[in-house]
Amino acid sequence: MHEHNHTEAYMAEDRKNMTEPARVFLDRWLASMGSALEQWRRSYLPADFPFDFTLDSLDALEPIVLARYPDQAAIGVEDNAEFTTGTVRYIGEVLLRVAPARWGYQDRGGDDLNPYNRTTVIRSNTPTEFRTGVIPEFFLRQLVRDRERGTLQKSAIPLLDACEIAGRAEVPDDPCGPGGRVPYWCEFFTPDEYRRFASAVDSALSCFGADGQDIYAGHVALAVGHPDPEMHDFGIAALANQCRASDIDDWSTLCFSTIDDFSTEQPQRDWLTQASFTHVEDRLEPRLAAEPELTFDAEPDDPDQPFSTRLEDGSYLHFLATVPELDGIPEITTFVPNSAVRAWDVPVGKLVQWGIQHI
Repeated sequence: MHEHNHTEAYMAEDRKNMTEPARVFLDRWLASMGSALEQWRRSYLPADFPFDFTLDSLDALEPIVLARYPDQAAIGVEDNAEFTTGTVRYIGEVLLRVAPARWGYQDRGGDDLNPYNRTTVIRSNTPTEFRTGVIPEFFLRQLVRDRERGTLQKSAIPLLDACEIAGRAEVPDDPCGPGGRVPYWCEFFTPDEYRRFASAVDSALSCFGADGQDIYAGHVALAVGHPDPEMHDFGIAALANQCRASDIDDWSTLCFSTIDDFSTEQPQRDWLTQASFTHVEDRLEPRLAAEPELTFDAEPDDPDQPFSTRLEDGSYLHFLATVPELDGIPEITTFVPNSAVRAWDVPVGKLVQWGIQHI
C-alpha cells in the first residue's frame, strides 16, 4: 500500500475547501454507493459481466456503453441518466481499487458556468505537489466520442503516475523555494503571504481536478480548448499582483474567478466578441455536427454558448477560432460564442455562406 494512502485524512482536508452543498452531496453519494451500483448491475449489465472492479472489467464495460450511446448527446438524455450515473460510479470505484485515491466533489452553485462544477472526481492520495484529479465522466465522454477500445483503462494512468512520482520524491511541505525564498515574479509577497497565495491557487485548482501543482515557476496547467481540450500553461503573475492589491480575505475568491475564467475560456470569448469579423476571419474554421454544440448548463441562445445554426440537410454549423496569445494566456482554439457573432453584425445567412465555402 502506498505510504500516502491515508484516505480519511485527505478527505478531511478536502472538506475544509468544500461548500456545504458539496459536502452534503458527497456524503450522500458515498453512502449510497453500494446499493446504487448493485441496482445498476441488475438493471443494465448482463449476468456474465465480470463485476469485480478490475481494469479488465472496464474493457468489458466499453461495448455495453457504446451500444447504448450512439453519440455524446445520448449521455445527457434523461432516459439514460441512471445508466450514466452508474457507469460513472463504477469507473470511479475501479480507480479507487487500482490506486490510492478518494472521491471528491465541488458545488459552486447552479449559476456557475464552470464545466467542472457539480462533477464527481477521483483525486490521488498524494501530497499537494503531486495531486492529480481524474473525472470519470470525461473518460466516458471520450470513449463515446472517439469509440476507441481501451479508453476507460487509460483513466487510471494519471493516478498511478502521480503515486509513483510522489513515492520517489521528497516532498517539501513549504511551497517556498530553497531557503524559504519567494519566487521572483511575486517577490513583493512575504513568505507567509506567498504560502497563503499558493494555498488559495491550489484550492481554486481543486475545483477543476487540477490541484497539487507546483506554482513556483509562475504558471498553472489546465486542460482547455474545444472541441479537443489540451494542456496549457497559464501565467499567474498578474493574479498575484491582483491579490497583492486586495484584501487577503478576498484572495480565494479572486483565485477561483481567474482560474475559472482560464478553464471556461472566458478571455478567448471576450477577445472574439471585441474583435471584428475581418480581424478574425483568417482564424476561423467552420465545423459541422449532428447536434448543436453546448458547453455548459445554459440555454442554447446564451451569449457564451457556441454559435450554431441548422442547415438544410439537418446538420449544424459551428465555427472554431484560434485565439492568439493574450497576456499570460497561450494560443487556444475554441468555439465562437453567440456573443461574438452578434457583435460582428454579420447577417447569419452571409456567415453560413462563408462557412460552407470554407469547409
